[in-house]
Parts: sequence; C-alpha cells; structure tokens
Amino acid sequence: MLYLKTLNLWDTSTALAIEHGQIKLQRGQWLQCGENDKKCRFVGLGLHKGSDSKSVWVVHYQGLNGNTMKKFRSSCKIYTSRS
Repeated sequence: MLYLKTLNLWDTSTALAIEHGQIKLQRGQWLQCGENDKKCRFVGLGLHKGSDSKSVWVVHYQGLNGNTMKKFRSSCKIYTSRS
C-alpha cells in the first residue's frame, strides 16, 4: 500500500472518510491538523467506549532531536499492545 499525500484532518469530509473506512491509512502516514505547517503522523484508529465513533490517533510535532520519532514509536507500541 502506498502512502497518500498529506491529508488535513480538520477537513470534515476527510475525517469522516477515514472514520468510515473510505480512506485507509497506514501507520506513519503524514497528516495535518488545520493550517498548522507542522505535520503529524498517523498511529491508528480507536473506538470510543459505548459508541461506534472512532478517534484518530496521531503524534504531533515534538520539536527537534528526533523527539517526534521517539514519541511516534512509543505511541505505536502502546496502540498495538491494547487489548
């Protein structure tokens, strides 16, 4: 599967398409939130308790020195270890 161009999560139609599975993202896909020029990375989708609604797990820019990659890797471990 190929990565998509950077998508804006604040675009309602994009967010709904992701939530409903019309747009499939792979872990690590670059995303954007609004007009911010800093990109975030997709970790996964999580269900809200007692609801069919999903939340999008992303890691936002964490500054320099590889902090974003460290946070992304740790978030992926947490996401994949959920029961």
